[in-house]
Amino acid sequence: MKDIQAILNIVFKKDLFEYVQIDKDFNVVNTSSNICKYVEDIPQRGLPVFDYFPELVGIEEEMHNLFIHTEETYSLESVCKKAYYVNMTIDYYDENNLFILLHDITSMTVSSQKILQYSNESILVNNRLQKILNSQNALLFCTYENDILYSNAQFEDYFCTDIMIDYDIKKLNIYQYVDVPLDDYNSLFDYVSTKEEYIYINEDTFILQATSINHSHKLFTLTKVTKLTDKMHIDLLTGAYNKSYFDMRLKRMMQEEGDFVVVVLDFDNFKMINDSYGHQVGDSVLKECSSLIKDNMRKEDIFARWGGEEFLLLLEYQNMSDIMGKIERVREIIAKHTFASIERLTVSFGVSARQEEDDIDTLLKRADEALYEAKESGKNKVIFKK
Repeated sequence: MKDIQAILNIVFKKDLFEYVQIDKDFNVVNTSSNICKYVEDIPQRGLPVFDYFPELVGIEEEMHNLFIHTEETYSLESVCKKAYYVNMTIDYYDENNLFILLHDITSMTVSSQKILQYSNESILVNNRLQKILNSQNALLFCTYENDILYSNAQFEDYFCTDIMIDYDIKKLNIYQYVDVPLDDYNSLFDYVSTKEEYIYINEDTFILQATSINHSHKLFTLTKVTKLTDKMHIDLLTGAYNKSYFDMRLKRMMQEEGDFVVVVLDFDNFKMINDSYGHQVGDSVLKECSSLIKDNMRKEDIFARWGGEEFLLLLEYQNMSDIMGKIERVREIIAKHTFASIERLTVSFGVSARQEEDDIDTLLKRADEALYEAKESGKNKVIFKK
């Protein structure tokens, strides 16, 4: 194996190829020495390859099939990695390993992009370039003077079916999905041209990247990584979202118009459960109660674990009395539920509604104070802090 490794390193030092070796669980086994050319950090042995190559999310079945159909390969063409474009070829190596070969096609792709010419207020796209762009898994669009003038088939399919319907594709403002206020595609390009930016559209997560074709044309790449980021944002014990995801969604909602409440909830006397029954029972109670809460939430509601036995809710509303009634019903459902290990459990809730002068800290502080009042006044209560 060491001899093979040495030979591979010699071959791949030609700057045409780099590689990553992965096992059946898609964890990194080995890499070529210059792989950091395409990723921020050198892939570490034993870590999921998706941490470094999110483009592979969604093709796990195809990768598994390579262990069965060993003569086949799977390719992703013209993938944007840092400042480069690469073709990624996934190939069978042995019964336990696959190779991901990365072929640098930057010079070819950039020269193809140069074929884009502005004429009669439209973009003339070379057939070969169009084929390359349409073969990618990513969503691509090209702008000229802050209008979308060209997009690939994946981009049009996603937005025309999921968002736009009769909306003019040239006026679709992708920059509105970035967490900072931007006015146009030029400012979006300035913001993301030197980095990767995560953006959230509908229920999907994308990595946004930008490349300059010439002084007037910009190429943007949207790589969907929803499955990967969903796993990253989930608390492993309870299945609730983690605090970082809650913070991200709260930040987005603070930038939008609309009414919502933040709820901080805490299990009553939970230390007594851990002390009397042990932490294993405590964990099972956390899981059971979390499932109970999730089952009584709407699809758009955010339920997250803050830490320990403390959780968070982020709930949009149109009528304040309705949303308070919903929270009260959740409290009653938990109080009446018979748990497998401890029979009964109650939860206290602190609620605050977003006001015009609020920032994130004041909103959370008010909900936390409401929770404290609920605890001090007898527990198993919902307190709204105005």
